[in-house]
Amino acid sequence: MNGLSQVIGADRKLVEAELRRSLRFGREVPPRLAAAMRYAVLGPGKRIRPILALEAFRASGGRHVAAVLPFCTGIELIHTFSLIHDDLPSMDDDDFRRGRPSLHRKFDEATAILAADGLFAFAFELFAGVPGEAEPKLAATNVICRAVGPAGMTGGQMLDIIGEVRGAKVRGTTDSVLVTHRKKTAEFIAAAVVAGAILGGAKPAAQRRLRQAGLALGMLFQMTDDLLDAEQTSDAGRVTTVSTCGTTRARGLAEFQARKAERGFRTLGTKYHLLAAFPELVLHRRS
Repeated sequence: MNGLSQVIGADRKLVEAELRRSLRFGREVPPRLAAAMRYAVLGPGKRIRPILALEAFRASGGRHVAAVLPFCTGIELIHTFSLIHDDLPSMDDDDFRRGRPSLHRKFDEATAILAADGLFAFAFELFAGVPGEAEPKLAATNVICRAVGPAGMTGGQMLDIIGEVRGAKVRGTTDSVLVTHRKKTAEFIAAAVVAGAILGGAKPAAQRRLRQAGLALGMLFQMTDDLLDAEQTSDAGRVTTVSTCGTTRARGLAEFQARKAERGFRTLGTKYHLLAAFPELVLHRRS
């Protein structure tokens, strides 16, 4: 586990440096918009999704990180875009994000919406600028698009809103919550893994197996979020794994997904041993 922590630390520094470099805008971007985008992205963050993309790239045979770092950066920009939307008054209405005022509180709601729009669009500009052959770039971009579109993250956010609206009267079922988790969180985490693997040269069969392992890891990540939130807040009105099936069963489901993800990565061979160590780290995280 110490070895994994060292790799994650080094990867995070690499991603952070690329994020800072990418977010240096010229005069063509209004200063207030640029400041809001930087504030949202460059605050404290785990950078799990870009790190997964980077490690999947390496495990799949990729050597030159310049071929994947713009994708890692874009993936984090899209993740930040989703967090900005989550925090808005019309969504979760959160005043804080990562220990700081959320973007619409630090600036204003209109600026937050525009900053999120800018980050989302800029991510695809970065994807298009990745050096190398067009086919892997297009395939990796398509994987990301599907994961964040109406059948993925956007659809999951819609289901989450519907669940919260109904939450006072109908607590939902475990199955419906798991569908929401898969769309809202797991699909994008799996896409980060698969996109990195595509750019690293993974074959279609390996991509399919990585997607399944990535989905399990994504489900695990959301379940541990639910468990941590249940410990720290009342979570009143929210429909989560814990609210639908209780803490004990939620922990059991998280452990099941951890073992499933670990097995999925290990079946791909020793090159994927670092990815196979991620589920245990996520299962026991405290933040």
